[in-house]
Amino acid sequence: MADYQNIFRLDGKVAVVTGSGSGIGRGIAEGIAQFGGAVALVDLNPQAVEEVAKGIEAAGGRALALPCNITDVNQVKAAVEKTVETFGKIDILVNSAGIGRRSPAEDMTDEMWDLVIDINLKGAFLFCREVGRRMIARGEGGRILNISSIGGVVGVETGNANYSAAKGGMNAMTRTLALEWAKHGITVNAMAPTHTRTPLIEKLMAEKPETAQYFLNNIPMGRLAEVGDMVGPAVFLVSEASGFVTGHILLVDGGHTAR
Repeated sequence: MADYQNIFRLDGKVAVVTGSGSGIGRGIAEGIAQFGGAVALVDLNPQAVEEVAKGIEAAGGRALALPCNITDVNQVKAAVEKTVETFGKIDILVNSAGIGRRSPAEDMTDEMWDLVIDINLKGAFLFCREVGRRMIARGEGGRILNISSIGGVVGVETGNANYSAAKGGMNAMTRTLALEWAKHGITVNAMAPTHTRTPLIEKLMAEKPETAQYFLNNIPMGRLAEVGDMVGPAVFLVSEASGFVTGHILLVDGGHTAR
C-alpha cells in the first residue's frame, strides 16, 4: 500500500512568499513553515517581514526577511538571488502581494488603475518569470501559487474595476503558465478567496460599515473568510498532494460563486 501520510509535508522545500508581512501572505508563509518548509518573506514593509521571520524562527523554522518592491524588476531579481544564496534553491513560489484602490469606475484615476495593475498583476508576473527561470534551469519541477480573488471570477460592486481586471488577468496568466511549464514539472495554480478578514478589509469596514453587510450578503456561509481558512488550501497546492493539479483556480469562498 502506498504511503500517503506525509504528502502535505514540506520538509526540505524552500518557498518564496510575496506579501508575507501581513494578511493572507503572512498566514500562508507561517503555514508553510509549520509544515517544514523554509520561507523567504517578501514585502515592501521591512519591519513587518522581520517580525514574521522572528516568529517563524522562534517556533523552530527557517525564514529570511526580504524587503522588496515587487514592481521593480531589479529588486525582484535581487530577492530571488538572495533566496538561492541563503537556502540553495526555490521549490515554491506564492504570489500573495496585492493592494486595492477602490473607486467608482467613472471616477477612477489613471494612477489608481496603474498602481493596482502593477502590484497585483505585473509584480506577480515578474516573480513567476524570475522563479520560473530558476525552476526550469534546475530541472526538478516546482510549485507556483498565485493568490487571486473572487473578483477575478465574478463581478463585484465595490469600486474594484482595477482590482478585478488584475485578478482576472492573474487567472488567465496562471492557466497559460501552467500549459507552458507543465513539461518542466512545474505546476501553476491560483487560489481565489472571497472577502477575507485582513488588516486592509478591517480598515475598509471601519470606514464604511455598510461594506461589511454587502460582503456578508454575498457569502452563503454567513461570515467573512479568515486568514486561517486559506492556509490548508494553499499548503495543498504547494505540496506533493497536488502533484497532478495545474492550471486550476481554487475558489475558497464560502459558496460566494456557487450562486
